[in-house]
Amino acid sequence: MILPNYGEGSTPDGIRRVAETAEELGFDSVWATEHIIVGPEGVDPYGRVYAPLVTLGWIAGYTERIGLGTSILLLPLHHPIHLAKELATLQQLSGRSVFAGIGLGWHRDEFEFLGVEFEGRGRSVDESIGVMRALWSGERDFQGRFWSWHDATSDPLPSPVPEIWVGGSSDRAIRRARELGDVWHPSRGSDPEHVRRVKEQYPDLRIVPRTSPDRVDAMLDAGAEGVVVTFPDEAAIREFARRYR
Repeated sequence: MILPNYGEGSTPDGIRRVAETAEELGFDSVWATEHIIVGPEGVDPYGRVYAPLVTLGWIAGYTERIGLGTSILLLPLHHPIHLAKELATLQQLSGRSVFAGIGLGWHRDEFEFLGVEFEGRGRSVDESIGVMRALWSGERDFQGRFWSWHDATSDPLPSPVPEIWVGGSSDRAIRRARELGDVWHPSRGSDPEHVRRVKEQYPDLRIVPRTSPDRVDAMLDAGAEGVVVTFPDEAAIREFARRYR
């Protein structure tokens, strides 16, 4: 389920309570959202966001077994070498499965505030995925368009490596998920019928959309292997758990 690490009313206590409820009820994993700094268009609901990897590391201390995921990290706004280190550290120290949900980002103001080029971000994302995979596999040399290294070391090496879940609903996002990722993780822009069409076209592609409780059955019927669900409150979480046990 999605943690309430964003939104006007988000609080540490609320985040912790939802994570503990998720573990109590047998959910597979909890997922944190990212925005860093937004303009007027993004204030509702992303004016207040707790940093996802810090949040997940903190939550790992309050739970015992639940998986940790991001839905999603804005990959062009991160240096991939640094991000690879943070994800590897989160997995090694928590002893959990870590799922790196990544995407291109849509809020142009956020890129401008951070001094990152908005156009062409897809090309940097593709290489960033390659950089992270190279580091996690212990490659000492890498030659890319944006990042390169020679005779370099970066430990610890996570085993198994974190899965990369590619967000987005465009044809390019689906291509990226098939060629570079482990899972296609659509959210806005992909309804059950879209998921069904993609699954029929690419039956080997693992699909786990982010969705609402009322669309879970339709997404699973469309061929999704699972769902990441956003709940309005704790009562809805408990009702959902009763329904699907």
